[in-house]
Amino acid sequence: MHCFDCAEQNVDRPAVGTCMDCGAGVCAEHARPERRPVTCRVVGLTVVNHPARVAARILRCSACTQVRTTVAACETQGGRDC
Repeated sequence: MHCFDCAEQNVDRPAVGTCMDCGAGVCAEHARPERRPVTCRVVGLTVVNHPARVAARILRCSACTQVRTTVAACETQGGRDC
């Protein structure tokens, strides 16, 4: 698999992972690694989420990172002017 962002620039570079949101291949230059807290579920009728001691590593492409940043900023403004 090759990096989608590089391919748009006519560069042939292998991907090191895939974006967790859109599934595009990303190279080390275009990958945006993040940490996401891991939660544990209790078996039964009641689900209790509590953070674990470690965070999972996830990758996003630059486009999905930009969208998530824009949405987060919009939500902090109460959805105005988005």
